[in-house]
Amino acid sequence: MKKSLLTLVFLVVVIASCNLPVTQSSPLIEASPLPAQSLATSKPQATNVPVVKDPNLDHHPLYWFGPLPPLPTDAGRPFTGSDDFMQLFEVNAPWLATAGKIQVFKLYGEWVFNHQGDAQLKKVVADLNRRGLAIAIETGPLDPDGCGNGIEGFATVSSSMQMVRAIKAAGGTLHFIALDEPYYYGHFYEGPNACRWSAEKIAAEVDEFIKAAQTIFPDVIIGDTEPLAGPAGAREYSEWLDTFYAVNGYLLAFLHMDIDWSRPKWHEEVKAIQEHGTQIGVPVGIIYNGNSVDKTDEDFLSATGERVKRLELTTGDQPNHVIFQSWSDKPDRALPETDPYTFTGFINLYFMDKSSLGYKRDSANLVMGKTVRFSSQFGA
Repeated sequence: MKKSLLTLVFLVVVIASCNLPVTQSSPLIEASPLPAQSLATSKPQATNVPVVKDPNLDHHPLYWFGPLPPLPTDAGRPFTGSDDFMQLFEVNAPWLATAGKIQVFKLYGEWVFNHQGDAQLKKVVADLNRRGLAIAIETGPLDPDGCGNGIEGFATVSSSMQMVRAIKAAGGTLHFIALDEPYYYGHFYEGPNACRWSAEKIAAEVDEFIKAAQTIFPDVIIGDTEPLAGPAGAREYSEWLDTFYAVNGYLLAFLHMDIDWSRPKWHEEVKAIQEHGTQIGVPVGIIYNGNSVDKTDEDFLSATGERVKRLELTTGDQPNHVIFQSWSDKPDRALPETDPYTFTGFINLYFMDKSSLGYKRDSANLVMGKTVRFSSQFGA
């Protein structure tokens, strides 16, 4: 079919050009345009211009998806992320229903940094554009300064700007940046190379990062991700939001909570932070995930489901942002959405029937359904 169409176009060109005087200024096919009827019935020509849909940034709640991509292993991360991560970005990938329910796809800054200019990043960006999903990255905004080396939150401004430029070079628009826990690791963290900076200093450093990012994407929306862990609770994060505004004269665009699920009253703390966020105009979100020690996808997603039900069904709270994310070994599989124990399958079931999430109650496990405590976990 393509060959016949090309032959027809060639003949029209040749015939039309025979009636033109041969001069340097003569256009090739300026005379003898096709009749209106022919134009109306002719088939459109294929182009290489990608179709880009505008993401819905006004959706409430705003739903995010951030599966762990394959990343280099090290002592603290002896696993590689979802085995089928790149399959998510195939045209016929089996998560059509789920993709239609989320608005934001979060990429790990490290993965973007490692794939600057390569075919994988271009493929990911092109497919997210096609699906109309907003692109987000997660990265640390702080520069080490006599401290902070090797600590979360201190990814350096220079490296982070390389990630931002990489999205642009791949044909994408960066809609969101989720800061990777600068307040907790800049202020509360007490391990090796700890900075213990004041909240005011961290707020000023984050402001410099935001200004740098907005030179590349002026409309990028930048908020914070912080762990509800250790000494940092509802009061501390409410004060952090207020301090950021006092220092910079504007609010963080959002605050996402990475929960230490062993905190007995985590849901009450989340509610208190949400209430303060509502009062001052900062949307508050929650990251839903399982446990770092979970051995199977089913274990990880069942634990995740219990947390969804605890907050949204039992407590009745609805976060402003809902983030489905993993930085653990599980789940290994993101696809297909028809399997309840894949990541997209879990998200699809979240929208279909939240009450069906969590552990199966017909199990012989005697502690099923009871409160379980485990050691603290933090974001990575």
